[in-house]
Amino acid sequence: MHVVNKNGWAFAAAIFCGIGVPLAALSQTLFGVSIALGILLLLVVPGRLELFLHFGGGVRSPLGLAAIVTFLAWLPGTAESPDLGRSLATWGRMVGMVVAVVLIHYFLRRVALEIYLGAMIIASLVCALIALLGLYAASPIYGLFHGKGWVEVNAAQLLKYYGSALACLVPAVVWAGVRLRGLWLYAGLLHLAAALAIILAVDSSAGLFGLVAGIVVGATVYACQRWQILRGRAAALFLFLLAVLLAVAGAWILTRLPAPPNPDQIINGVYAGPVETSFPTSLVDPHRQHIWGFALEKALEAPYFGHGIDVSNRLPGASVLVAEFNQTLIPSHPHSWLLEIFLETGAFGLLALLTVLALLLQRWLRIGMTSPSTAAAGVAVFVAFWSSSMLNFSIWAAWWQGIFLVLSAILLASARRDAQASPLSR
Repeated sequence: MHVVNKNGWAFAAAIFCGIGVPLAALSQTLFGVSIALGILLLLVVPGRLELFLHFGGGVRSPLGLAAIVTFLAWLPGTAESPDLGRSLATWGRMVGMVVAVVLIHYFLRRVALEIYLGAMIIASLVCALIALLGLYAASPIYGLFHGKGWVEVNAAQLLKYYGSALACLVPAVVWAGVRLRGLWLYAGLLHLAAALAIILAVDSSAGLFGLVAGIVVGATVYACQRWQILRGRAAALFLFLLAVLLAVAGAWILTRLPAPPNPDQIINGVYAGPVETSFPTSLVDPHRQHIWGFALEKALEAPYFGHGIDVSNRLPGASVLVAEFNQTLIPSHPHSWLLEIFLETGAFGLLALLTVLALLLQRWLRIGMTSPSTAAAGVAVFVAFWSSSMLNFSIWAAWWQGIFLVLSAILLASARRDAQASPLSR
């Protein structure tokens, strides 16, 4: 039976897991601590054996096997890493995170899902209120909750990263409100308005892009599956055509990226020569074009397995300072998850990851046959994360990965319940 477990540990585990993603507004560390506490608590809930049996079954699913192959495909390049310890630590952390969120997924499939959703909505609203007060009323309010004490802070700068997190969180909160109904629905819509105000206030172009893309694609998938357009095949056709369009656009950009500076023009680690661009800077700023150009050239030096995870800014030449920008060729990461994965794990690693993502989208489409709203929310979170990742953080950032993984896990847990409750499953 899928009822709220009255066991106190289950209740507490759901609360800590539910408030985790919203708490990223106050601190990325708080997000990690909250999720870690939730996982520790769910491991003491009765039914642990069943939890691990489900976990073992999930590992043997096509998506689980593809994930294992992906992790294995990322290892050969790590052996050539200029910072072996960093690459192995990042790889191991990712394995641990995936295991952790899969446990959350199977736990919430059994118990406490509604507790989780309610906690997520309330925490999202509270954190949004604190952020808005810090941005528009008095910055010390945010400074206090951010752990800096009652002092004036640049709330917009401190919260800029959260704009991207909100792009992923908003679809999940709105969906949770729809699922719980009543006042919860109004709370979800209120959070949508608050999130948009925050994203605009902190000037998060990646967050705005991700939110709009996620909502548009998610709404389209919902319409296609809700009204069974083309007998339910329209959603898959739409996503396929979108993927083809993005692939063509990506190939066009890659073939027009500027070449890295000539080594003869680099003096004492500084390039002071002319900066040329191959396509309009109104589309992509010149520095980003040169970051991508350098990343692509380095990727082609190790095209099969890459240079090792999370080492792009440690490769030879990455630290060259471009005088025109007063920035290095790769300041911290390639600013494109696609190039970052190709550069650091090679074509095999990239292909393996793309296979996992394709299987995940396929699962969302199957879910849409019984629960169009849950599938739409899942696709919206998916699109928001991967589109934002083209503009913002390193794809290896633990808190950023964690937000996507946790939200996907909860949506998939709900979808499983929906399928079991559907007349089609009987």
